[in-house]
Formats: sequence, structure tokens, C-alpha cells
Amino acid sequence: MSKEIMDLKEVAKYLSFSQKKLYNLVKDRSIPFARIGGQYRFVKGEIDAWLTGPVRDNGKPYEAVGLNTLKSLPDTFAKRLLFVGLLTKELTKYNSRPIVVGGHAVEFYTRGNYTTADIDVVVVDYQKLGEILAGWGFVKKGRHWMSEEYDIVIESPANALHGSMEKIAEIEIKGLKVYLEGIEDIIIDRLNAFVHWKSKDDGEWARRMIKLNMDKIDWDYLAQKAKEEKVKEVLEKLKK
Repeated sequence: MSKEIMDLKEVAKYLSFSQKKLYNLVKDRSIPFARIGGQYRFVKGEIDAWLTGPVRDNGKPYEAVGLNTLKSLPDTFAKRLLFVGLLTKELTKYNSRPIVVGGHAVEFYTRGNYTTADIDVVVVDYQKLGEILAGWGFVKKGRHWMSEEYDIVIESPANALHGSMEKIAEIEIKGLKVYLEGIEDIIIDRLNAFVHWKSKDDGEWARRMIKLNMDKIDWDYLAQKAKEEKVKEVLEKLKK
């Protein structure tokens, strides 16, 4: 199975487990998973690592992970997500947290169909973010912080979220928290690019996010935002 992000049914098939067995593993927090809008999602790279690692369905906590863990991982969505989890853990000490926006969020909401190499995060305390990254050996090049050692590129394009803080999605990877901009606001961002910048690709990704997440979208909120951003007409077409 090539999909980077899978739902419960797909993972059960991938592991040759019954859905009941998989649900029990999730309930016991014995397998890495994320929960978005009441739906379970699984990062394939994490499932593969779980299969070959010491953690099984025995209720033991996840292994402690750190920056060195990233060195042994291939350049995948799971690796970048784990990095954001480590960054969130560090920034939380200073009453701040990074929120994943842009392409990395699209990658999650399209279950890995969209791919991007860098990470965009919104963080209030940009100075503290820079101090942490510099302390981890990252080098600032233009707008980006880069690390050849960990093969990670990260940027903070803004210090305030354009969308709603109430719609932020919280996921967990190896016991670490990661926060993503809400799917409704990510869809609006892509629709804006489609309508106002004539980006057909962004229109297609908006369509795919809608199709894959129909039952998790707050349609009242999305419709109101689309009206405010003057993209309501194209939203209605995509919804149909």
C-alpha cells in the first residue's frame, strides 16, 4: 500500500487485523494514531516503524524520541511530523506552539497524496523559534531554517493564524503533540489561490480535501468563510 496516510479500515487490511483488534490497540494507545474530527488516521511510516520496533499491542508507552531519532528515518511525511512534535514540545515550555499550515497540512488532509519538502508553521514567538532552531544546529537562509544533519527545512511565514484557532486539529505521533490549521481554513486558502491567483492545481487539491473529508468539515463555518473571501461560488461547485 503506497498511501502515506490511512484510515482505520485501510490499516486493518494492511496489518491483516480485524477492525475490532485495531480499535482496541488505539483505545489502549498501543499503536501510533491521530484523531481528527472523531475519525482515526494513521501515518504509514509510523505503522511500519511500530511493526519492526519494540512497541507492540502490550500497552507499553512509546519509546522516548529525540532529534537523533530523525537521523535514522527516511525523508517522509512521518519524519517531518515527528520533528514538528519535538518542536512543539520545546516551544510549549515558553507558552508557545507551532501550528502547521500550508502544504504540510494539505499533505495530512489528503492522506499523503499531496507532497511537500518543507514545513510551514505559524508561531507567535518567532524569536524563540529561531533560538531553538539555532540551538539545534539549523542555519537561517533567507526565509528558511535548514538542517543538513536532519534533512529538515522549516519556515514561519506569519506569527498569527489567518484561520480560526477553534478549528485547529490536534494529532499525536509517538506521544508528541502536533497542531494543524483546521481543514476548513486550509480549503479556503487553496480556493483563494484557485480563484484569485488562477492556480488550477490549488483548486484540484481543494476538491480532493473536500472529497476525502466530507463528513468532518464544518460546512456552516466553511460557507461563511467562503462568502467572506469571495470564493463561495466555486466552493458550491466543488461540493457538488
